[in-house]
Amino acid sequence: MRVTLLMPNRNTAQLLDLVLDRLAASTTYPNAELLVVDDGSTDASREIVRKRGSKLGALDLRLIEREHGGVVHALNAGLAEASGKLVVQLDSDVTIDSEGWLEKLIAFFCSHPSIGVVTAKVVFDWGELQSCGVNVIGPSGLYDRGTELAEPIGQRTWHGAVRRPRSEEGALCERIVEVDSGIGCCMMYRRDVALKVGGYDAGFSPVWFDDIDLCLSIRRAGLKVFFHPEVRVVHHVGARIRRAQPTWRRVAGGVRRRAGALSPAVARVLPPPRPQKERRELLASHRRYWETKWGFDILNPEMAAVQERWGDTEICWQMNPEMRAAGERVVQAYTG
Repeated sequence: MRVTLLMPNRNTAQLLDLVLDRLAASTTYPNAELLVVDDGSTDASREIVRKRGSKLGALDLRLIEREHGGVVHALNAGLAEASGKLVVQLDSDVTIDSEGWLEKLIAFFCSHPSIGVVTAKVVFDWGELQSCGVNVIGPSGLYDRGTELAEPIGQRTWHGAVRRPRSEEGALCERIVEVDSGIGCCMMYRRDVALKVGGYDAGFSPVWFDDIDLCLSIRRAGLKVFFHPEVRVVHHVGARIRRAQPTWRRVAGGVRRRAGALSPAVARVLPPPRPQKERRELLASHRRYWETKWGFDILNPEMAAVQERWGDTEICWQMNPEMRAAGERVVQAYTG
């Protein structure tokens, strides 16, 4: 089966060689392409990809060059051009940390027709867990599975206000399980299903919540989402922000991460970092759009309203014993 690795990119030249080298080394599946959709990069990104030619290890390599329009539009452009029946969204600042990773995703994905998305374990490059799937439907609202909320339920202001364990400490991240949503750093889905549900919603342009929206749209179509712990990727956010942030923010972030690494007790009392003003405004806009589209606040959902609107769909799988049991049977059939 043909698989497309769909990688939107903008101005990650400082990481791109590392990302491509690791991807070439870890990808052995013989029928796959890497489709890099460059979103108007102004650094050396395009030249780095061009120098690789038409092959990257076992992967066929294609580059689509676009004017800057945002990640969501780049993803949709790539989805339209993808040659694979299965698509894996990959961020251009993510390295694959598992040999045979693509075979593992494919084997589980193809094990049952109800599987619509499979997502990986994602860790930050400073060692903390980013996510083992994403929680969306529940009183706590949106947050990364495997982390702990740092704001009171019902009074949340930012989905990143969580306390993160070291990647090795995530007890929830040890087995294949059904989850609400995948994460765009690394998630597999069927191309035809993604196109049928409308692809990535441009209402979330330029980025954020688009991957979660796609997963819930696939759930609304009657399919399920699972987390696969044997596929581990490293999200190089630290390397990226060290170049983009002012010095005082880099220093403060580094102190916080080092203190948290030395002492879990310290990590629990340190306030989580907050996004800058521009990002706060974008997130607020996306949060309003989400509520208009889905009918509930993504951070502080009113569960009665969620149940009334989506209770008969796979979106509310956790509240439906039959749907939960069906997901458990999928995992049991695969893992034995």
